[in-house]
Amino acid sequence: MSKINLTLVLMLLIAPASLTAQSASLSIIGGEGFKGDIVTTSILLTTSAELHGFSIGVSHDPLVLSIGSAASIRQGATLQALNFGGGPTFFFTNIAPANGTGFTVACVTDLFAPFEQIPVVIEDPVLEVDYLIDSGALVGTSTPIDFTDLLGSPPVDTVMVFNLLEVIPTQTGGFVTVTEPHFLRGDLNQNGSLSLLDGVLLLYRVAGLETAGSCRDADDINDDGLLTIGDAVYLFQYLYVGGAAVPSPFGTCGPDPGAEDGLDCIEHNACP
Repeated sequence: MSKINLTLVLMLLIAPASLTAQSASLSIIGGEGFKGDIVTTSILLTTSAELHGFSIGVSHDPLVLSIGSAASIRQGATLQALNFGGGPTFFFTNIAPANGTGFTVACVTDLFAPFEQIPVVIEDPVLEVDYLIDSGALVGTSTPIDFTDLLGSPPVDTVMVFNLLEVIPTQTGGFVTVTEPHFLRGDLNQNGSLSLLDGVLLLYRVAGLETAGSCRDADDINDDGLLTIGDAVYLFQYLYVGGAAVPSPFGTCGPDPGAEDGLDCIEHNACP
């Protein structure tokens, strides 16, 4: 066999192996937030070679999460830097795809030769996605955000393109957890302690002479689910006549341990 023919054989044997060795992975970094809050999540990309494009689909539970607009899905710094800061030549998002709830993204880095591509990256935040937590979501819920190939018509596959090779990336989903603000029960003025002023402030709020605070759970001093004069009396008795202790969270910031009572807590300035 001539030297030239041997070289051609070696090239044919090596080329497919080098192509199939290319790989990519996607993972979702979720977050946590209160009911009615926006939670920002990230999709991280790892790739062993330059990418010319990708498409993905991501699903979520519509009873817990929603996406307000296409602007809620943003390109990461690596994508934004392509084409001298102009970003990908083709980038399309669909926040209301057929066949389910979620979003799809299609990205082609460059439509014109010599084709600028996404460089080799490791856990690069290629996309950021804002989710709104539904006001009716149950506290403690941990809802999944998962990659899927079912959304859209035709369905959008989650794939990567290395030059002319299509690769299915490994995929790891994430979660958004619904939490609630921590507060101190009875600390109406949110200064970190209980005093006579807190009880008086409660009387003014019940009488409609002061607006409601940002944490009505803290105002519910006796934890009966109602805001009445009885809450102020309960505090006065505890402070001055040896009455029963204020129910938890008391002394240390914490969440409301009781059942849902219709009262809310947006924030409590004395608690992180």
